[in-house]
Amino acid sequence: MNTETVRETRKEDRVGVLEKTALGAGGLPIFLGLAAVASFATPVYNMTLKLDPVWLGAALTVPRFLDAFIDPVVGRFSDNFHSRFGRRRPLIALGALIQAIAFGLIWMVPTTWGQIALTAWLVATQIVFYIGYSFFSVPFLALQYEITPDYDERTSVSSYVGFFGKAGEMGYNYIFPIASSVIFASAITGVRTLGWIVGIVFLGIVALLPALFVRERYFQKTEKQETVKLLPGIRAAFSSRAFTILVALTLLQIVAGMFASNLDRYLLVYYLHGGNVTVGETWKGHLSLAYAIVGILSIYPVSWLARRIGKTQTVAIAFGLVFVGAAGKWLLYTPGHEWKVLLDPLLCGPVWIAINVLTPAMLADICDEDELRGGLRREGVFGAIFSWIQKVGYSTAFFGALLSLKMTGFKAEFGGAQMPETILRLRLILALSTAAWAVLAIFLLRAYPLDRKRAHEIRAELEARRGSVSV
Repeated sequence: MNTETVRETRKEDRVGVLEKTALGAGGLPIFLGLAAVASFATPVYNMTLKLDPVWLGAALTVPRFLDAFIDPVVGRFSDNFHSRFGRRRPLIALGALIQAIAFGLIWMVPTTWGQIALTAWLVATQIVFYIGYSFFSVPFLALQYEITPDYDERTSVSSYVGFFGKAGEMGYNYIFPIASSVIFASAITGVRTLGWIVGIVFLGIVALLPALFVRERYFQKTEKQETVKLLPGIRAAFSSRAFTILVALTLLQIVAGMFASNLDRYLLVYYLHGGNVTVGETWKGHLSLAYAIVGILSIYPVSWLARRIGKTQTVAIAFGLVFVGAAGKWLLYTPGHEWKVLLDPLLCGPVWIAINVLTPAMLADICDEDELRGGLRREGVFGAIFSWIQKVGYSTAFFGALLSLKMTGFKAEFGGAQMPETILRLRLILALSTAAWAVLAIFLLRAYPLDRKRAHEIRAELEARRGSVSV
């Protein structure tokens, strides 16, 4: 075993459990902001309000591309912002307020409106939501990257964020089944009620916890640094081979995973349950719960393995499991045996926690490399670019899945009487796309340059230049 593997974390680099928990709680609104809108919009706008899938796909995609302008501006502003409360925390609080209100408004659309009006409402309310989400997520990610300078403690911190993200995954796909149950007078009434509950409680109150209880480590060190400029920051990010590979890797996983997550719900509803949206969506909730459970159970093994063999090798193993799991996408979706779909997460689930836990820790290492090269702490800009690419990945996956759905010949008005060739095409796309993305990801990981030894060398050089950092 490499001696670098067993290097002890310094006492001053450790983050207390309560502070890790407060930071980790931010992983819940981070997950919901990335996935809940588009996932919830599918059964509400397409299956219930009958919005055409291409219109829905466009409505879910357009606001995310506007983030190309919003996220980097917020990142630069956060890097240069100074107040007695820090660079990150005031912006996190502002973002939490905006996204909480906007999320509730998304579901207040009048049900009598036509296709264009429904699309316009969804686009407009999402724009407001994602502005708030940018002010929350970009400073939050920067806060996560800079909370500790230690290579292994960063993985430990990220595991808390990953845990809360998985906690969100356990329940978000049950929102529509609950909303459409007899508890409420109608599905739309339930959607609106639960939409406001999710917005206020999880995207508002929970999102405030990092702003209230997490300290900023690099705050004093950056008060005297020169102004962070946007274009040089973007150039610096993409001139880093490690950053470019990590971005491509994350984009591949998001596109592949969310592409599958959108297509499998149509198989659950229209193939396994004959067009019964409520039952199919309930099983979608069961599947998401199974993924979340597998993810939570994988946190310790992934963290342990990363400490033993390295972050890069651990992620590669997780993608290897996904490649094998692609066959399960074909074999496990069987009418009359819906319980089999709950086996799917055993192979395709661990990669999500590997990505969620290890890529933030890897990006924190990349920010150290950037400081060594450029002399600036630019976590905000780097986090903004990374956040935007994540959002584009989610939206692209949703749009691609809905476009593929259109190409298969799917018609919502056919209900459970979809053409056999439509179901066959859905099954083939689901299985083959999963395998293809896994192979590409493993290939990319072979070129990733920042291992544990190099990370320790970079930290030593930085501390020799500007001293250590402390809270």
